[in-house]
Amino acid sequence: MFKKLRLFGIAVILGSLTFSTAFVSLPNKNPKPPLKWIEANKIYKDIVWMSNRDNARVAGTEGERKTADQIIKRFKSYGLEVKEQKFPFLQFINHGGTLTINQPEQKQVTTSPLTYSPRTPEQGITAELVWAKLGKESDFAGLDVKGKIALIQRGELNFYEKTQNAAKAGAAGVIIYNNTTGPVNGTLGQPSDVPALGITQADGEHLAQLLSQGQKVNATIHAKTEMKTTTSQNIIGTLKAKKKPNKATTLVIGAHYDGVDTPAANDNASGTATLLEVARVLSKYKAAKDTNITFIAFGAEENGLLGSKYYVNELKPEEKANIKAMINMDMVGVGDRLGILTGSENSQSFIADLAEEKAKRLQLPYERSFSTRSDHAPFEEAGIPVVFFHYMDDPNYHTDQDTIDKIQKEDLQNAGVIVSDVALEITHSKKLPKPKAKDKKVKEYKKLNDRHFSVK
Repeated sequence: MFKKLRLFGIAVILGSLTFSTAFVSLPNKNPKPPLKWIEANKIYKDIVWMSNRDNARVAGTEGERKTADQIIKRFKSYGLEVKEQKFPFLQFINHGGTLTINQPEQKQVTTSPLTYSPRTPEQGITAELVWAKLGKESDFAGLDVKGKIALIQRGELNFYEKTQNAAKAGAAGVIIYNNTTGPVNGTLGQPSDVPALGITQADGEHLAQLLSQGQKVNATIHAKTEMKTTTSQNIIGTLKAKKKPNKATTLVIGAHYDGVDTPAANDNASGTATLLEVARVLSKYKAAKDTNITFIAFGAEENGLLGSKYYVNELKPEEKANIKAMINMDMVGVGDRLGILTGSENSQSFIADLAEEKAKRLQLPYERSFSTRSDHAPFEEAGIPVVFFHYMDDPNYHTDQDTIDKIQKEDLQNAGVIVSDVALEITHSKKLPKPKAKDKKVKEYKKLNDRHFSVK
Protein backbone atom coordinates (compact mmCIF):
# COMPACT_ATOMS: atom_id res chain seq x y z
CA MET A 1 0.00 0.00 0.00
CA PHE A 2 1.26 3.45 -0.85
CA LYS A 3 1.99 5.76 2.04
CA LYS A 4 1.73 9.52 1.69
CA LEU A 5 5.13 11.15 2.07
CA ARG A 6 5.04 13.55 4.99
CA LEU A 7 7.18 16.59 4.27
CA PHE A 8 6.97 18.01 7.78
CA GLY A 9 7.80 16.27 11.01
CA ILE A 10 10.24 13.85 9.37
CA ALA A 11 13.12 13.68 11.81
CA VAL A 12 15.51 11.20 13.31
CA ILE A 13 15.05 11.12 17.08
CA LEU A 14 18.54 11.51 18.40
CA GLY A 15 18.19 13.27 21.73
CA SER A 16 18.00 10.10 23.77
CA LEU A 17 21.05 8.57 22.07
CA THR A 18 24.67 9.22 22.92
CA PHE A 19 27.65 8.32 20.83
CA SER A 20 30.68 6.85 22.52
CA THR A 21 34.08 8.32 21.73
CA ALA A 22 35.93 5.65 23.68
CA PHE A 23 37.99 3.43 21.41
CA VAL A 24 39.45 0.01 21.78
CA SER A 25 43.22 -0.16 22.00
CA LEU A 26 44.75 -0.80 18.60
CA PRO A 27 48.33 -1.51 17.64
CA ASN A 28 50.41 1.46 16.48
CA LYS A 29 52.03 -0.41 13.60
CA ASN A 30 51.08 -1.79 10.25
CA PRO A 31 48.23 -4.00 11.40
CA LYS A 32 47.02 -7.50 10.80
CA PRO A 33 43.46 -8.00 9.50
CA PRO A 34 41.08 -6.23 11.94
CA LEU A 35 39.10 -9.28 12.99
CA LYS A 36 39.10 -8.22 16.64
CA TRP A 37 38.39 -4.49 16.33
CA ILE A 38 35.28 -4.22 14.16
CA GLU A 39 32.28 -4.33 16.50
CA ALA A 40 28.96 -5.41 15.01
CA ASN A 41 27.08 -4.13 18.06
CA LYS A 42 28.29 -0.59 17.37
CA ILE A 43 27.14 -0.86 13.76
CA TYR A 44 23.78 -2.26 14.85
CA LYS A 45 23.18 0.57 17.34
CA ASP A 46 23.83 3.14 14.63
CA ILE A 47 21.30 1.43 12.35
CA VAL A 48 18.75 1.67 15.17
CA TRP A 49 18.80 5.46 15.35
CA MET A 50 19.07 5.91 11.60
CA SER A 51 16.00 3.76 10.91
CA ASN A 52 13.86 4.42 13.97
CA ARG A 53 10.86 5.68 12.01
CA ASP A 54 9.14 5.53 8.65
CA ASN A 55 10.38 7.99 5.99
CA ALA A 56 13.58 8.16 8.01
CA ARG A 57 16.06 9.70 5.57
CA VAL A 58 14.38 10.67 2.27
CA ALA A 59 16.74 12.98 0.34
CA GLY A 60 16.07 16.65 0.90
CA THR A 61 14.08 16.12 4.10
CA GLU A 62 14.81 16.95 7.72
CA GLY A 63 15.58 13.29 8.41
CA GLU A 64 18.41 13.21 5.87
CA ARG A 65 19.76 16.53 7.17
CA LYS A 66 19.80 15.38 10.82
CA THR A 67 21.57 12.16 9.83
CA ALA A 68 24.16 14.21 7.94
CA ASP A 69 24.75 16.32 11.04
CA GLN A 70 25.41 13.22 13.15
CA ILE A 71 27.80 11.80 10.56
CA ILE A 72 29.74 15.08 10.63
CA LYS A 73 30.04 14.86 14.42
CA ARG A 74 31.21 11.26 14.27
CA PHE A 75 33.81 11.92 11.58
CA LYS A 76 35.17 14.83 13.58
CA SER A 77 35.35 12.71 16.73
CA TYR A 78 37.62 10.31 14.82
CA GLY A 79 40.01 13.13 13.96
CA LEU A 80 39.07 13.24 10.27
CA GLU A 81 39.18 16.40 8.21
CA VAL A 82 35.51 16.95 7.42
CA LYS A 83 33.87 18.76 4.50
CA GLU A 84 30.23 19.11 3.56
CA GLN A 85 29.52 19.18 -0.16
CA LYS A 86 26.05 20.51 -0.91
CA PHE A 87 24.36 20.11 -4.27
CA PRO A 88 20.94 21.07 -5.67
CA PHE A 89 18.50 18.53 -7.02
CA LEU A 90 14.89 18.30 -8.12
CA GLN A 91 13.02 16.55 -5.34
CA PHE A 92 10.21 14.31 -6.51
CA ILE A 93 7.39 13.67 -4.06
CA ASN A 94 5.12 10.76 -4.88
CA HIS A 95 1.68 10.82 -3.26
CA GLY A 96 0.58 7.76 -5.22
CA GLY A 97 -1.24 6.85 -8.37
CA THR A 98 -4.21 4.86 -9.59
CA LEU A 99 -5.16 3.03 -12.76
CA THR A 100 -8.81 2.16 -13.27
CA ILE A 101 -9.95 0.05 -16.22
CA ASN A 102 -13.41 1.25 -17.23
CA GLN A 103 -13.97 -0.90 -20.35
CA PRO A 104 -14.29 -3.77 -21.27
CA GLU A 105 -14.18 -4.58 -17.55
CA GLN A 106 -14.22 -2.68 -14.29
CA LYS A 107 -10.89 -3.22 -12.58
CA GLN A 108 -8.35 -1.47 -10.36
CA VAL A 109 -4.74 -2.11 -11.37
CA THR A 110 -1.85 -1.55 -8.96
CA THR A 111 0.37 1.23 -10.22
CA SER A 112 2.75 4.00 -9.23
CA PRO A 113 3.99 7.08 -11.09
CA LEU A 114 7.54 6.88 -12.37
CA THR A 115 9.91 9.27 -10.65
CA TYR A 116 9.68 12.75 -12.21
CA SER A 117 6.33 12.02 -13.80
CA PRO A 118 4.20 15.19 -13.87
CA ARG A 119 0.88 15.07 -12.04
CA THR A 120 -2.41 14.51 -13.81
CA PRO A 121 -5.39 16.85 -13.41
CA GLU A 122 -7.40 16.20 -10.24
CA GLN A 123 -10.00 14.27 -12.23
CA GLY A 124 -7.27 12.20 -13.86
CA ILE A 125 -6.93 11.37 -17.53
CA THR A 126 -9.61 9.15 -19.04
CA ALA A 127 -8.89 7.82 -22.53
CA GLU A 128 -8.52 4.79 -24.75
CA LEU A 129 -5.44 2.63 -24.45
CA VAL A 130 -3.25 2.03 -27.48
CA TRP A 131 -0.52 -0.60 -27.51
CA ALA A 132 2.74 1.00 -28.69
CA LYS A 133 5.05 -2.00 -28.33
CA LEU A 134 8.47 -0.82 -27.02
CA GLY A 135 7.72 2.87 -27.51
CA LYS A 136 10.25 3.48 -30.26
CA GLU A 137 9.65 6.30 -32.73
CA SER A 138 9.00 3.65 -35.38
CA ASP A 139 6.38 2.02 -33.14
CA PHE A 140 4.34 5.22 -33.25
CA ALA A 141 4.53 5.59 -37.04
CA GLY A 142 0.98 5.39 -38.38
CA LEU A 143 -0.41 4.81 -34.87
CA ASP A 144 -3.27 7.02 -33.72
CA VAL A 145 -2.45 7.91 -30.11
CA LYS A 146 -3.55 11.54 -30.08
CA GLY A 147 -5.32 12.21 -26.79
CA LYS A 148 -5.01 8.55 -25.82
CA ILE A 149 -2.91 6.58 -23.32
CA ALA A 150 0.03 4.65 -24.75
CA LEU A 151 0.63 1.17 -23.31
CA ILE A 152 4.34 0.39 -23.67
CA GLN A 153 6.48 -2.59 -22.74
CA ARG A 154 9.69 -2.08 -20.81
CA GLY A 155 12.92 -2.76 -22.71
CA GLU A 156 15.62 -1.33 -25.01
CA LEU A 157 14.88 2.39 -24.65
CA ASN A 158 14.93 4.16 -21.31
CA PHE A 159 11.69 5.26 -19.67
CA TYR A 160 12.14 8.91 -20.58
CA GLU A 161 12.70 8.16 -24.28
CA LYS A 162 9.60 5.96 -24.39
CA THR A 163 7.48 8.59 -22.66
CA GLN A 164 8.72 11.46 -24.81
CA ASN A 165 8.18 9.48 -28.01
CA ALA A 166 4.58 8.94 -26.91
CA ALA A 167 4.17 12.63 -26.07
CA LYS A 168 5.53 13.68 -29.47
CA ALA A 169 2.99 11.37 -31.10
CA GLY A 170 0.22 13.16 -29.21
CA ALA A 171 -0.44 10.75 -26.32
CA ALA A 172 -2.01 12.20 -23.18
CA GLY A 173 -0.31 9.72 -20.87
CA VAL A 174 1.83 6.58 -20.72
CA ILE A 175 1.63 3.23 -18.94
CA ILE A 176 4.82 1.15 -18.97
CA TYR A 177 4.57 -2.51 -18.04
CA ASN A 178 7.44 -4.61 -16.79
CA ASN A 179 9.38 -7.21 -18.77
CA THR A 180 10.06 -9.25 -15.64
CA THR A 181 8.26 -10.08 -12.42
CA GLY A 182 7.36 -7.35 -9.95
CA PRO A 183 6.40 -3.70 -10.34
CA VAL A 184 8.32 -1.09 -12.32
CA ASN A 185 10.29 1.01 -9.85
CA GLY A 186 11.75 3.46 -12.30
CA THR A 187 12.77 7.03 -12.88
CA LEU A 188 12.43 9.18 -15.95
CA GLY A 189 15.57 10.98 -14.85
CA GLN A 190 13.95 14.32 -15.61
CA PRO A 191 10.38 15.64 -15.93
CA SER A 192 8.54 14.34 -18.98
CA ASP A 193 5.88 16.11 -21.03
CA VAL A 194 3.10 13.69 -20.06
CA PRO A 195 2.39 11.55 -16.98
CA ALA A 196 3.93 8.07 -16.90
CA LEU A 197 2.97 5.19 -14.60
CA GLY A 198 4.36 1.68 -14.16
CA ILE A 199 2.53 -1.64 -13.79
CA THR A 200 3.47 -5.30 -13.55
CA GLN A 201 4.24 -7.57 -16.46
CA ALA A 202 1.11 -9.65 -15.82
CA ASP A 203 -1.21 -6.65 -15.82
CA GLY A 204 0.45 -5.16 -18.89
CA GLU A 205 0.31 -8.36 -20.89
CA HIS A 206 -3.37 -8.76 -20.00
CA LEU A 207 -4.17 -5.28 -21.32
CA ALA A 208 -2.04 -5.83 -24.43
CA GLN A 209 -3.88 -9.09 -25.12
CA LEU A 210 -7.26 -7.35 -24.90
CA LEU A 211 -6.07 -4.76 -27.41
CA SER A 212 -4.62 -7.39 -29.72
CA GLN A 213 -8.02 -9.09 -29.75
CA GLY A 214 -9.56 -5.89 -31.07
CA GLN A 215 -11.29 -4.94 -27.84
CA LYS A 216 -11.62 -1.29 -26.89
CA VAL A 217 -9.91 -0.60 -23.57
CA ASN A 218 -10.80 2.60 -21.76
CA ALA A 219 -8.95 3.63 -18.60
CA THR A 220 -8.45 6.45 -16.11
CA ILE A 221 -5.02 7.28 -14.72
CA HIS A 222 -4.16 9.46 -11.75
CA ALA A 223 -0.62 10.57 -10.89
CA LYS A 224 -0.45 12.50 -7.62
CA THR A 225 3.03 13.97 -7.68
CA GLU A 226 4.91 17.17 -6.99
CA MET A 227 8.43 18.44 -7.60
CA LYS A 228 10.56 21.15 -6.06
CA THR A 229 14.20 22.19 -6.14
CA THR A 230 16.03 21.51 -2.88
CA THR A 231 19.46 20.40 -1.68
CA SER A 232 21.22 17.32 -0.39
CA GLN A 233 24.81 16.89 0.72
CA ASN A 234 27.78 14.57 0.70
CA ILE A 235 29.67 14.30 3.98
CA ILE A 236 33.39 13.80 3.36
CA GLY A 237 35.87 12.82 6.06
CA THR A 238 39.54 12.34 5.23
CA LEU A 239 42.17 10.43 7.18
CA LYS A 240 45.36 12.14 6.04
CA ALA A 241 48.48 10.30 4.94
CA LYS A 242 51.54 10.56 7.18
CA LYS A 243 53.72 12.31 4.60
CA LYS A 244 52.70 15.09 2.20
CA PRO A 245 48.93 14.41 2.24
CA ASN A 246 48.34 17.05 -0.44
CA LYS A 247 50.41 14.96 -2.85
CA ALA A 248 49.36 11.53 -1.59
CA THR A 249 47.12 9.13 -3.46
CA THR A 250 43.61 8.47 -2.16
CA LEU A 251 41.39 5.50 -1.37
CA VAL A 252 37.68 6.35 -1.28
CA ILE A 253 35.30 4.35 0.95
CA GLY A 254 31.64 5.27 0.56
CA ALA A 255 28.02 4.48 1.34
CA HIS A 256 24.80 6.41 0.79
CA TYR A 257 22.87 7.52 3.85
CA ASP A 258 19.57 8.57 2.27
CA GLY A 259 16.67 6.15 1.90
CA VAL A 260 13.32 5.79 0.20
CA ASP A 261 9.95 6.27 1.89
CA THR A 262 10.61 3.51 4.47
CA PRO A 263 12.65 3.00 7.67
CA ALA A 264 15.49 2.06 5.26
CA ALA A 265 17.38 -0.05 7.80
CA ASN A 266 19.26 -2.23 5.35
CA ASP A 267 19.06 0.20 2.43
CA ASN A 268 21.21 1.85 3.45
CA ALA A 269 21.56 2.52 7.16
CA SER A 270 23.54 -0.74 7.20
CA GLY A 271 26.16 0.56 4.77
CA THR A 272 26.34 3.97 6.44
CA ALA A 273 26.71 2.52 9.95
CA THR A 274 29.42 0.14 8.70
CA LEU A 275 31.17 3.11 7.09
CA LEU A 276 31.22 4.85 10.48
CA GLU A 277 32.65 1.77 12.19
CA VAL A 278 35.34 1.29 9.54
CA ALA A 279 36.26 4.96 9.88
CA ARG A 280 36.46 4.58 13.67
CA VAL A 281 38.76 1.58 13.47
CA LEU A 282 41.01 2.79 10.66
CA SER A 283 41.44 6.19 12.31
CA LYS A 284 43.17 4.46 15.24
CA TYR A 285 45.76 2.70 13.10
CA LYS A 286 49.07 4.18 12.17
CA ALA A 287 48.40 6.48 9.21
CA ALA A 288 49.45 5.24 5.81
CA LYS A 289 52.67 6.77 4.58
CA ASP A 290 51.44 8.08 1.24
CA THR A 291 47.71 7.31 0.94
CA ASN A 292 44.78 9.35 2.22
CA ILE A 293 41.58 7.51 3.08
CA THR A 294 38.48 9.52 2.22
CA PHE A 295 35.21 8.33 3.75
CA ILE A 296 32.11 9.66 1.97
CA ALA A 297 28.49 9.43 3.06
CA PHE A 298 26.64 10.14 -0.18
CA GLY A 299 23.31 11.97 -0.32
CA ALA A 300 20.42 11.46 -2.76
CA GLU A 301 21.56 8.08 -4.06
CA GLU A 302 17.96 6.93 -4.35
CA ASN A 303 17.23 9.82 -6.72
CA GLY A 304 19.72 8.55 -9.28
CA LEU A 305 23.18 8.33 -7.66
CA LEU A 306 23.12 12.13 -7.46
CA GLY A 307 25.59 12.51 -4.62
CA SER A 308 28.27 10.25 -6.05
CA LYS A 309 27.81 11.68 -9.55
CA TYR A 310 28.20 15.18 -8.19
CA TYR A 311 31.32 14.25 -6.25
CA VAL A 312 33.00 12.63 -9.25
CA ASN A 313 31.98 15.42 -11.64
CA GLU A 314 33.46 18.04 -9.31
CA LEU A 315 36.86 16.32 -9.22
CA LYS A 316 39.63 17.86 -11.27
CA PRO A 317 41.33 15.51 -13.79
CA GLU A 318 44.42 15.23 -11.59
CA GLU A 319 42.24 14.43 -8.56
CA LYS A 320 40.50 11.60 -10.44
CA ALA A 321 43.86 10.23 -11.55
CA ASN A 322 45.04 10.34 -7.95
CA ILE A 323 42.33 8.00 -6.61
CA LYS A 324 43.72 4.47 -6.27
CA ALA A 325 40.34 2.78 -5.92
CA MET A 326 36.83 3.11 -4.50
CA ILE A 327 35.02 0.81 -2.05
CA ASN A 328 31.22 1.04 -1.89
CA MET A 329 28.88 -0.47 0.71
CA ASP A 330 25.16 -0.68 0.03
CA MET A 331 22.82 -3.09 1.84
CA VAL A 332 25.27 -5.13 3.89
CA GLY A 333 22.94 -6.23 6.69
CA VAL A 334 20.67 -8.89 5.19
CA GLY A 335 21.46 -12.01 3.17
CA ASP A 336 23.41 -15.25 3.17
CA ARG A 337 26.22 -14.47 0.72
CA LEU A 338 28.43 -11.48 0.08
CA GLY A 339 28.22 -9.82 -3.29
CA ILE A 340 31.54 -8.58 -4.66
CA LEU A 341 30.55 -6.41 -7.58
CA THR A 342 32.00 -4.09 -10.17
CA GLY A 343 30.16 -1.85 -12.60
CA SER A 344 30.35 -4.01 -15.69
CA GLU A 345 31.08 -7.52 -16.87
CA ASN A 346 34.42 -6.51 -18.36
CA SER A 347 35.66 -4.41 -15.45
CA GLN A 348 39.38 -4.70 -14.73
CA SER A 349 39.53 -4.12 -10.99
CA PHE A 350 42.45 -5.13 -8.82
CA ILE A 351 40.47 -4.15 -5.71
CA ALA A 352 37.58 -6.47 -6.59
CA ASP A 353 40.09 -9.26 -7.18
CA LEU A 354 41.68 -8.50 -3.82
CA ALA A 355 38.25 -8.56 -2.14
CA GLU A 356 37.60 -11.98 -3.64
CA GLU A 357 40.89 -13.28 -2.19
CA LYS A 358 39.98 -11.86 1.22
CA ALA A 359 36.53 -13.47 1.12
CA LYS A 360 38.14 -16.84 0.43
CA ARG A 361 40.59 -16.42 3.32
CA LEU A 362 37.79 -15.39 5.66
CA GLN A 363 35.70 -18.33 4.39
CA LEU A 364 32.80 -16.07 3.48
CA PRO A 365 30.23 -17.36 0.99
CA TYR A 366 30.37 -14.84 -1.85
CA GLU A 367 29.31 -14.18 -5.42
CA ARG A 368 31.25 -12.16 -8.00
CA SER A 369 28.88 -10.06 -10.08
CA PHE A 370 28.30 -6.63 -11.57
CA SER A 371 25.72 -3.85 -11.43
CA THR A 372 25.53 -0.11 -12.08
CA ARG A 373 22.86 0.49 -9.42
CA SER A 374 24.88 2.07 -6.65
CA ASP A 375 27.47 4.73 -5.90
CA HIS A 376 30.48 2.86 -7.26
CA ALA A 377 29.19 3.31 -10.82
CA PRO A 378 30.23 6.97 -11.38
CA PHE A 379 33.73 6.15 -10.13
CA GLU A 380 34.13 3.24 -12.52
CA GLU A 381 32.83 5.41 -15.37
CA ALA A 382 35.64 7.83 -14.50
CA GLY A 383 38.21 5.03 -14.87
CA ILE A 384 38.68 4.33 -11.16
CA PRO A 385 38.89 0.66 -10.01
CA VAL A 386 35.93 -0.18 -7.77
CA VAL A 387 34.47 -2.88 -5.57
CA PHE A 388 30.88 -2.83 -4.37
CA PHE A 389 30.06 -4.92 -1.27
CA HIS A 390 26.41 -5.97 -1.05
CA TYR A 391 24.83 -8.85 0.85
CA MET A 392 22.37 -11.00 -1.14
CA ASP A 393 19.34 -11.18 -1.06
CA ASP A 394 16.95 -8.87 0.79
CA PRO A 395 13.28 -9.42 -0.14
CA ASN A 396 12.18 -6.42 1.96
CA TYR A 397 14.26 -3.55 0.63
CA HIS A 398 12.30 -0.54 -0.64
CA THR A 399 9.32 -1.68 1.44
CA ASP A 400 7.98 -0.82 4.90
CA GLN A 401 9.48 -4.13 6.09
CA ASP A 402 13.05 -2.80 5.72
CA THR A 403 13.32 -2.56 9.50
CA ILE A 404 15.95 -3.13 12.18
CA ASP A 405 14.62 -6.57 13.15
CA LYS A 406 15.75 -7.96 9.78
CA ILE A 407 19.39 -6.94 10.25
CA GLN A 408 21.91 -9.76 10.73
CA LYS A 409 24.86 -8.80 12.91
CA GLU A 410 27.06 -11.47 11.37
CA ASP A 411 26.69 -9.77 7.99
CA LEU A 412 27.64 -6.42 9.51
CA GLN A 413 30.71 -7.94 11.14
CA ASN A 414 31.81 -9.61 7.91
CA ALA A 415 31.32 -6.45 5.87
CA GLY A 416 33.24 -4.30 8.34
CA VAL A 417 36.12 -6.75 8.51
CA ILE A 418 36.55 -7.29 4.79
CA VAL A 419 36.30 -3.58 3.96
CA SER A 420 38.85 -2.69 6.62
CA ASP A 421 41.13 -5.52 5.58
CA VAL A 422 41.05 -4.53 1.90
CA ALA A 423 41.56 -0.87 2.78
CA LEU A 424 44.57 -1.55 4.99
CA GLU A 425 46.28 -3.72 2.42
CA ILE A 426 45.84 -1.10 -0.29
CA THR A 427 46.95 1.84 1.83
CA HIS A 428 49.92 0.11 3.49
CA SER A 429 51.26 -1.84 0.51
CA LYS A 430 54.15 -0.47 -1.47
CA LYS A 431 52.90 -1.88 -4.75
CA LEU A 432 49.34 -2.45 -5.90
CA PRO A 433 48.51 -5.77 -7.60
CA LYS A 434 47.46 -5.89 -11.22
CA PRO A 435 43.94 -7.04 -12.15
CA LYS A 436 43.70 -10.75 -12.83
CA ALA A 437 42.48 -12.32 -16.05
CA LYS A 438 38.96 -13.65 -15.51
CA ASP A 439 38.67 -17.42 -15.55
CA LYS A 440 34.87 -17.40 -15.58
CA LYS A 441 32.07 -15.23 -16.85
CA VAL A 442 30.67 -12.77 -14.34
CA LYS A 443 26.89 -12.49 -14.27
CA GLU A 444 24.92 -9.31 -13.82
CA TYR A 445 23.13 -9.02 -10.49
CA LYS A 446 19.69 -8.32 -11.92
CA LYS A 447 17.89 -8.06 -8.59
CA LEU A 448 19.42 -4.60 -8.22
CA ASN A 449 18.05 -3.48 -11.57
CA ASP A 450 14.65 -2.49 -10.23
CA ARG A 451 15.94 0.10 -7.80
CA HIS A 452 13.81 3.27 -7.68
CA PHE A 453 16.34 5.03 -9.87
CA SER A 454 16.27 2.40 -12.64
CA VAL A 455 16.05 4.37 -15.87
CA LYS A 456 15.14 1.60 -18.32
